[in-house]
Amino acid sequence: MNAPVIVFVDNSSSVLNALKRMLRLSHRDWEMHFFSDPVQALEQLADLLPWVIVADRCLQEMDGIDFLQQAAAVSPQSVRVLFSGDAKVESALKATAAAHMVMRKPFEREVIDDLLTRARVLHQLPLSEEARASLGLLDDMPVLPGIYQQITQALEKDEPDVAEVAGLIRHDQVLLSRVLQLVNSPFFGFTTRTHDVDVAVMRLGLQTIHNLVLIIELYQPGQGSNGDTGSRLMREALLLAEQVGVLCDGRGVSKAGRNLAVISALLHNIGQLVHVGGAREYPLVGAYLLELWGFESEVIEAVQHQLDDDLPDDCDVAVELLNTALKMQHGHSAVSQEDDA
Repeated sequence: MNAPVIVFVDNSSSVLNALKRMLRLSHRDWEMHFFSDPVQALEQLADLLPWVIVADRCLQEMDGIDFLQQAAAVSPQSVRVLFSGDAKVESALKATAAAHMVMRKPFEREVIDDLLTRARVLHQLPLSEEARASLGLLDDMPVLPGIYQQITQALEKDEPDVAEVAGLIRHDQVLLSRVLQLVNSPFFGFTTRTHDVDVAVMRLGLQTIHNLVLIIELYQPGQGSNGDTGSRLMREALLLAEQVGVLCDGRGVSKAGRNLAVISALLHNIGQLVHVGGAREYPLVGAYLLELWGFESEVIEAVQHQLDDDLPDDCDVAVELLNTALKMQHGHSAVSQEDDA
């Protein structure tokens, strides 16, 4: 098996040297290449076939976003990461046209370690090379919404503030109504309703609310090539979440397990927002997107294995519940219906 390859591009020799010192001792199994010249890096990408390409936002010869856009054409299967000292949400949104992830400077070792771990998981997903290349070249890759990125920044603080997250949601009346609608849905298992977003955030927890915001925003009408694709997928996801909630009630699943299972159901068809691969690959495409976006491993595994005929006995409860709910709802007809579409 060839060693995993990562390419770093940065004008600063001190940054590149710091990365070398940091990674060469702890990640010796990775083949690492460091470039201060983006043009030279582009010339070598086809031969290097990197799993990951990391570029600074401010390069002398070209903008880092422009570099990553050109890198996508040469090595579309690579995960593209932008280093940026600009913490503004607007800058992060602009970067999503070329980068799968945006990492803020100054970087920390844990962030780089997490990047390499996620790259391994992405590489191990049994996606075809054609599907990987197609994902890398997509012009309509679902974009992480601005409100989601604002909440992400709030959660990255040492002590995340419930009131701050609630205030961000409250600022968008459409998002607020959808969050409260989902929180009051029976599949989360609460016996009383609430119209207070602060209470909703405390009930579900910051991470689950964070996930719900992304789900609501991604499934807005207009995602995908058809205007009503997002609405249709959301309706299907809500029906499946109800089934998962019923299963949770019958099995006495914990609150944490229930939240993960419901989020998995709400995201089970996220791979269908992009037109990549065949019907049997959309769970893998969904898992790929969720890994890029940093979702919990239980949710990613549940989405990936939702159509498996057999599951290991020791799989997570979210994986088993989603798989069971789909078998109860559609059996094995889900794939055949997609094939006929």
